[in-house]
Amino acid sequence: MSILAVSDEVDEALLADTRPERCAGVRLIVSCGDLPADYLETLADRFSVPFLYVRGNHDRRYRESAPPGDDLDRRVVCAAGLRILGFEGCMWYNGEGVQYTERQMWWRVLRARPALWRMRGVDVVVTHAPPAGIHDGTDVAHTGYRVFRALLETLRPRYFIHGHNHLTYVPRGARTTTVGDTQVINAFRSVILPLEASSRRSA
Repeated sequence: MSILAVSDEVDEALLADTRPERCAGVRLIVSCGDLPADYLETLADRFSVPFLYVRGNHDRRYRESAPPGDDLDRRVVCAAGLRILGFEGCMWYNGEGVQYTERQMWWRVLRARPALWRMRGVDVVVTHAPPAGIHDGTDVAHTGYRVFRALLETLRPRYFIHGHNHLTYVPRGARTTTVGDTQVINAFRSVILPLEASSRRSA
């Protein structure tokens, strides 16, 4: 089984008449935000697998025209045998779009604790912004959240998948960084992540 994670820029290869061979085992699609709803709808139709998403900072339009699937924000959703938690938005920098201060995001994470307790942890965390110090930038808009760093170190999910920081911003930027038991993945454009349902763990 594998997860197709997408974010920030349309990957034309996923829209080609012939599905890319690397996508043969996809059983779940997650979007980390800042993608057109019609593109996500096309992917959902083409793959016919569970589809989960969080909003990026530019995704205010989802209020009027939401993509298919389940909005993960502050929720733990079970899909493809996995427990998946999500948080939308990026660091507050100008008040336009889906943005939160560090303090606001701390409260949002705290409100998800009852669901985390009921599910005994998670296998995958999906966010738009990265954790602090991992794949983030130096300007305020692209700074990662400290609470996300604490979250991944506490929950130790198999994957922490984010978007927001385009790999084209930093040509040598890392796609994957390992922190303890967790692989932190920048889903910019698209990435395939292998994952077996039997790998579920309790945090």
